[in-house]
Amino acid sequence: MDLMSDDAISAFGLLVTEAIENLVDSHDGSLDKRAAMLTVDSPTFSKDGGQMVFAFKVSGNRQPPVAASIEIQRQGAEEDDQEFDFSPLGTALDALPRCQCDGFKADRHCSHTLAIAWWLQEQMARRSVADVFEFLGELEVDSEAAGRELVGELMKIARESAVTDQGSEATRIQWRIGLPQSRYYCPISITPYEQRPRKNGKGWTKGKETRSYDLLRRDFSGDPIDGRVTALVAKPSYSFEEDHFGEFRALQTLVGHDSVAWDDGDAMAVAVMSAELSLTLDPVEIEDDGDDDNEAPTEKKTKFRPKLVVSGIKIDPEECQVVFGHASPVDPIVVLADQKYNRLVICTLRDPRATRLIQFLLRADFSETLLDAEEAAKFSVGSTVVDSLVRVELPPQLAGPIVPVHAELVLELRPRPGAGLCLALAMYEPRFRELAVPGNPPAIVSCLTEEGPVRLERDLVMEKQSADAVVEHFELNLLSSDGNYRWVATSDEAALDLLASLYQGGELTPRLIWPEGESIRVRGEITPSALRVQIDDRRDWFGLTGSVQLDGREVPLAELLAAVRDNRSLVQVGDREFAKISEAFRKRLQQLGDTVVAERGALKVADAAVPAVQELIGDDVPIEATARWHDSIRRLESLSDWTPEKPVGLDATLRDYQLEGYQWLARLASWGVGGVLADDMGLGKTVQTLGVLLDRGPGGPALVVAPTSVGDNWVRETERFSPDLTAHLYRDSDRDKLIEAATENDLIVVSYQLLQRDAKRFAKRSWHTLVLDEAQFIKNSQTKTSQAVRMIDADWRIGLSGTPLENHLGELWSLFRTLSPGLLGSWDRFRNRFADPIERHKDDERRLSLSRLVRPFILRRTKNTVLTELPPRTEVTLQAELSKPERRLYEDARVAALAELSNTGGEDGQAGQQRIRTLAWLTRLRQLSCHPRLVDKTWKKGSAKLDLFTTLVDELREGDHRALVFSQFVKHLGLVRDALDERGITYQYLDGATPAKERQRRVDAFQNGEGDLFLISLKAGGTGLNLTAADYVIHLDPWWNPAVEDQATDRAHRIGQERPVTVYRLVAENTIEEQILELHADKRELVAGVLDGTDHAARMETKELIELIREGVSG
Repeated sequence: MDLMSDDAISAFGLLVTEAIENLVDSHDGSLDKRAAMLTVDSPTFSKDGGQMVFAFKVSGNRQPPVAASIEIQRQGAEEDDQEFDFSPLGTALDALPRCQCDGFKADRHCSHTLAIAWWLQEQMARRSVADVFEFLGELEVDSEAAGRELVGELMKIARESAVTDQGSEATRIQWRIGLPQSRYYCPISITPYEQRPRKNGKGWTKGKETRSYDLLRRDFSGDPIDGRVTALVAKPSYSFEEDHFGEFRALQTLVGHDSVAWDDGDAMAVAVMSAELSLTLDPVEIEDDGDDDNEAPTEKKTKFRPKLVVSGIKIDPEECQVVFGHASPVDPIVVLADQKYNRLVICTLRDPRATRLIQFLLRADFSETLLDAEEAAKFSVGSTVVDSLVRVELPPQLAGPIVPVHAELVLELRPRPGAGLCLALAMYEPRFRELAVPGNPPAIVSCLTEEGPVRLERDLVMEKQSADAVVEHFELNLLSSDGNYRWVATSDEAALDLLASLYQGGELTPRLIWPEGESIRVRGEITPSALRVQIDDRRDWFGLTGSVQLDGREVPLAELLAAVRDNRSLVQVGDREFAKISEAFRKRLQQLGDTVVAERGALKVADAAVPAVQELIGDDVPIEATARWHDSIRRLESLSDWTPEKPVGLDATLRDYQLEGYQWLARLASWGVGGVLADDMGLGKTVQTLGVLLDRGPGGPALVVAPTSVGDNWVRETERFSPDLTAHLYRDSDRDKLIEAATENDLIVVSYQLLQRDAKRFAKRSWHTLVLDEAQFIKNSQTKTSQAVRMIDADWRIGLSGTPLENHLGELWSLFRTLSPGLLGSWDRFRNRFADPIERHKDDERRLSLSRLVRPFILRRTKNTVLTELPPRTEVTLQAELSKPERRLYEDARVAALAELSNTGGEDGQAGQQRIRTLAWLTRLRQLSCHPRLVDKTWKKGSAKLDLFTTLVDELREGDHRALVFSQFVKHLGLVRDALDERGITYQYLDGATPAKERQRRVDAFQNGEGDLFLISLKAGGTGLNLTAADYVIHLDPWWNPAVEDQATDRAHRIGQERPVTVYRLVAENTIEEQILELHADKRELVAGVLDGTDHAARMETKELIELIREGVSG
């Protein structure tokens, strides 16, 4: 892991250590004594799919060793996950124990799993987190060493074989063929004879007969064909196989063998060949003597003689001894023994029925058979059927002209006895006697028309392409199949899904053909007018039931919702009877399904979803509801018209959009549902929130959770704008007393870190209001911070975030899981209904549905739309051209990255490791784009980007401008500080290690004119700071997410800024940084697509990250 950044290694090490500690804590204390008496052998370490596995042997108490293991995987991972979704800032890991003992099987924990967890915990404690990967490398199975051991063993076997071969006298097997003499014995016998070279070196001895059964012990590694023949014909003396499949398969194997002879006294060599039998009609000119009495002149007529021929070999079957047999029950064989020319011709037939036809043609009384023109024409028409048995070659005068045809693709449907559906794709043409299999021979179909014989030429390639397109579109290969485009839907449910898909398939759906009177019946359409709905009260939600009536049959509303969820347009209303959901009703049901949650067979409606459900049910549907439901509807209707005035105690002049924001918050609070105030940075989310906190102050204390950097700001803003409220910063002593004493009009302000640490203290009491400032801190629902926030008991919750959605939709779900539980349902439901369709499949309909669902609970305004008086902001990208040494160093790293990642991505088990290494390489390339010394500490040749930066700073100082300088690499800021110190340029500095009070002191100093520049770590100072004293912003390196950069820029471009703001992005030319800038557009689309309803984007997969490296080529 030497290619990973120090921060990434340390973060991952901490995650592994934390997972092991959590595993230890999960064991019951009663296991301690037994675990302490066990002995743990050093484990092996391996990577398996999306997991890291430590495998142990645990012994003790005079018991045999027990196999136990610990699997490390991403929290919330599915069983089929193939990789770690690794991010040092957002991924939590689980340690899952496994053990083969009976105690573990009972409750998933045992003394063995506790012992191995202790062992790993101790090993982690001995090492720094940065040494975790070195530790794993020590344990990992050396697959290369195992490979070398395997090769060594193979070479040893090869040497032993060579010695054996050199020491044995050369012999060979000659296979002698005996033709049948009696019908009571095998039709053909195959006998092995072992021959030795003659002493004079010319040829072989006559040979000695050997039992084939005895040859089974012989080494045939040098003669594999002889080995296969031996296996086919070898039988013990008491064996009797009536069909002799082995002998006939052996004859097929002997084709081309150079050591085959007749089994007679002469032992003449035999050539064994394979060929195809064909049936042809030979034209024969016959003189017609006419009527003898009238002595009419003789006349020649053409007649036709059926004849068997062997393709490619000049041989007359009538002059051969013919033997019929089978290589298997469905593989008939005809053997032609030509003893005159010592040939054995093996003909494999197409169909078992062909045997009877050939036997008929070889009858002695059939040899002179002649067909007149009329009979021959009938035969030519039937030749298509015969051709499926044995190849038919017709003379031109019988075949007729070739006419190209384009047969129609149809789908045969036949109800399956009991349940399900049989289906087959076929080609239909009126002149075909039967439906044909798409793309399967014959390519020429003969038929007899009024004009005479004609040959219809099918386009087999086009037929197959058309059929394959239907198979792919309707996913027919997911059904059970017996081949040749035939499938079986084994249940009525599967048949229903298929029919619904076919009815919605449009032009891609082939014509459906049902047997007479056997179709699955589709009754009328289901429309909203047939729906009846009932709503009852539950503890924290409403229960929703309903049904539709169709011809006296009832279909529950839950079944309708399930059908729409599964993209089915048909629902069952009787025995093999179905009804189609109308398209308009389907859309309403889909939206209704988005707002209600199906759980254990019940449909649940959260309070936040009440108005949406009422609207979707509509006025055209009768509804029976409880008084509480109707009260909720009336209250919501009154709230929609309620426009509260600014609170008297709010000492601030609110802009119009701020008053609207306060009113929106007040309506949500009165309704009792949570939401997200998602205004841009600098639009005054704090003052809007203080307004609603003043309204709610008399009801009880409020808890404000905010990043450390903005805690002091909350206290100052509260004192300034709402003196009736009392803000307390949770950093002082006697914290328990502070929480217990909090009462009406009190605000307790705490950082996310302290809330996580003291979660149980805060969870002991109830809070009237919970405010989450910079709510994106809980965008990962699996983190301890998110879990701590969800423990808080609050009557009402509100989140403040200029970036509620940054990378993927899971962040939005995590926010609402805390702020408005129940609105978006479980993660599995949300992922299936929204996240996967939107992010993976670009489903616009699902995106619009999600936007419609969350829109009432998110208020988002941008500065461009509400602050027309805000000074303009100009954004400029400055490109730094790398020097030749820098370019060489960068390109060497890029090529090395591609070489390594290309070699490690083939195995599914390496997918998680590959993603980690990909991110590590990307980090390294980004650092090289900034300054080579971030990677190579010995670098002495300078940096193009640093030169560009210092030149820019000189220009800004000449114009009396001051700037904020952001970088995500703290070490990069350190190099910048060194350069500024050399030039005597003054600056303020802030990173994650700066104490909170010192942070505020430096902010105040800069605002008061101290320092030309303010160097700020992007993560530590990108939010919560007011730095309007700067009118320039410089981003030293682009970050993956533009929202993070925008937040940083808003430190200067916000209310209070009186000068135009210019934003410079410094980008190394022809590097990974240019690819990152291109990604910014996709990230902005994700936010706009869901929050504003304009477009969409998706999470990047590992292969896309590798492609970024590939595209970062030199110019």
